[in-house]
Amino acid sequence: MAERCSNEKRIIIIAGPNGAGKTTFAWEYLPIEVGITTFINADLIAAGLSPFAPELAARRAGRLMLEEIDRCGAAGMDYAFEITLAGKGYLKRIEYWRRTGYRSS
Repeated sequence: MAERCSNEKRIIIIAGPNGAGKTTFAWEYLPIEVGITTFINADLIAAGLSPFAPELAARRAGRLMLEEIDRCGAAGMDYAFEITLAGKGYLKRIEYWRRTGYRSS
């Protein structure tokens, strides 16, 4: 596991196109290499909401993902999430996290 400053808050953003293996990478990398066990993923949330047709729960899962990201940030937790970074919607959030003491990578 990588060494770090004990008071450093971390957000790991796993980004890439659909089908790139982001979730597979996260399962190995996050708990083993960096010791982060909170992983927020809209596809996994959708599968939990509607296991037989997760595409029907995609919009709700996206909202729940954003709520969970905000909750973890407000609590000062270390966490990771997965996105495609297709838009610029996260730029303001990343800037905010940095201003509030998070290191994003």
